[in-house]
Amino acid sequence: MTVRADAIRLCFSVLGARLRGVSAIGVAFAVSSSLAACVEPDGGSGPPIAELPEDVAQVVIDSGGAVELDPGEGVGVVVEYAGDGLWQVTTACDTLITDQICRFDVLVTGDESGSELSDPQGVGLESEDLAYSPDPLAVELQFVTGDDLDAATFQASPGASLRVSVLLYDPLIDSRFDWTDDPRLLSWVGHGAVNQGAPTNPVDLSPDQP
Repeated sequence: MTVRADAIRLCFSVLGARLRGVSAIGVAFAVSSSLAACVEPDGGSGPPIAELPEDVAQVVIDSGGAVELDPGEGVGVVVEYAGDGLWQVTTACDTLITDQICRFDVLVTGDESGSELSDPQGVGLESEDLAYSPDPLAVELQFVTGDDLDAATFQASPGASLRVSVLLYDPLIDSRFDWTDDPRLLSWVGHGAVNQGAPTNPVDLSPDQP
């Protein structure tokens, strides 16, 4: 399998997701059903530069809410909060549809309270996947995801908000900009439903309960 060198990466595949652990158990939800159109980022040069939007959106994430994913069926990053400060970030790719892999770079940072994050623990990772803490206030995940799911768990202060930013390696022919930060990559459970696509990337996720 190889990473695509064309614009098709930005035509998001349907990422099948079903709610579990929340009141709407059993409800089918196609996370990427609204992503039929392609988007093309502005050209750039050099490595990706973190440029924050003027206003980073703050959204609610349900404690105990989780998303069940079908490996290999779509591209996306799911953030889950189990409660008691335990978080999980999972990446998925559309490998079974495209025979391609996805390269993700996910950065999670604590809120302004200075809450430290624990070292991440990998779930189903392979040798090329990295999960580490660049400093006590951050967790970085560099995953190469195929027809499986890659994930990591970590601890924060119970109830603390976290900022999550996602980059997907998406080389375009004759383009100098190889990473996309499309906010539609992010999904989570909030207010009892799967939220597909964040208002901004990065986005601040605030648990509804500690």
